[in-house]
Amino acid sequence: MTEPERMRYLSIRREIEGALPTVAELLRQKDEKDALLVIMQAEIELAETEPDSLDYGTDLWTVYLRVPVSVFVSIESHCVRIADTITKNIYLVVRKKNDFSVRTEIAPILAAPPGRRVPDGKISKRTRAAVLDEMRARKTVWFGALSEVSFLSRIFDLPAMPSLDSRFDNAESDIWQHCVNNDDWPLDWIYSDRRFDLHVVDQDVFLKFICEVIHPIVRKDDVEQDVLARAFNGHLRNDGWELVEDTIINGRPDYVAQRKIHALGGSLQRIKAVAATLNSDALYEDLQRLERIGDSEPGEAIALAKEIVESCCKLILDDRNVEYLDKAEIPDLLKLLRENIKIMPNGIPENARGAKEIKGILTSLGNIAHMLAPLRNAYGKGHGRGRDFKGLQPRHARLAIGSASTFVDFVLDRHLSQLGSSTNRTD
Repeated sequence: MTEPERMRYLSIRREIEGALPTVAELLRQKDEKDALLVIMQAEIELAETEPDSLDYGTDLWTVYLRVPVSVFVSIESHCVRIADTITKNIYLVVRKKNDFSVRTEIAPILAAPPGRRVPDGKISKRTRAAVLDEMRARKTVWFGALSEVSFLSRIFDLPAMPSLDSRFDNAESDIWQHCVNNDDWPLDWIYSDRRFDLHVVDQDVFLKFICEVIHPIVRKDDVEQDVLARAFNGHLRNDGWELVEDTIINGRPDYVAQRKIHALGGSLQRIKAVAATLNSDALYEDLQRLERIGDSEPGEAIALAKEIVESCCKLILDDRNVEYLDKAEIPDLLKLLRENIKIMPNGIPENARGAKEIKGILTSLGNIAHMLAPLRNAYGKGHGRGRDFKGLQPRHARLAIGSASTFVDFVLDRHLSQLGSSTNRTD
């Protein structure tokens, strides 16, 4: 993939991701109850797929919506109509273009096998085998742009490991001999080599191995990196794990493994869509930190909620060329936003019935994160703790993050709809 192709791929992906919160609000306002239920309950995946004859000459993107089985059964008879409704509303936000098209597919979330235990943080042998078999089936060159020795040296101390060839003293030498000099070992030798024993090796080492497989230095093709990350996550989620973006290296994500966060999932998804729309690296970094800690560290999560609200306000004000003080706090930023964004929908006066109440709710949402943040200082790790110490609880983190996600979703929607009302053409 060339650099222009890569940038185009990422631009389209972010445009669709960024549209989804607004699509949900459109469905809510139109009273499309079934479609709203689907998009709010779904695990959402985006993929560039093969175009059909009607979309020849354009890129086709598919929005996969995987819903709980109970939801799928309730809407199965009109699943096609619901998918079509969601697609049409996506086009209302992104506008139909000549260079890409979108379709929606709805399917049930795969049920766990009978007797599947609640994830306890351990990655099972079955999951490990599934991940490794995935690479085997795809004929993935696991070492990518590196040599086998260079790749494995990022994880293992090869000179300290034994050789399987009596002519050599250590693993580094015999791997070089057979993989580089003679090139007489098959591609999949790593999966059965007892020195690495990927099926039973320490869990941290296994996770490090698969993260290295999709590391930007190893995996040069953006699409292959994305496809493998999603495939790995499809297997890891059975045991409550996932690979998430940690840092950006040369414009591409470096992944780390983390326990899958359930309590904050919906809120994080909405903030992620906002970050994609605003195209802010700083907002992405805050979000990635939040994904890593979830609600396990409430004080830190609340502090991040405050930062996310502040960042969103400042980014929107920047887009509108509105000046603010560098040290401006949320109340000051909210005042500027209210002055510069039309809170009420187009065509309804700002002083109409309900405007005051909506402004009050908006202020309250923004202030929740702001008002909870000082609690972090009072109950954080930096203070002495007696026997009766009671710190902030996960529910406090969920309150702050949920409020932050609702706030940024709303103000971004008003910002974009107001800016676009005079420039967007109709279908």
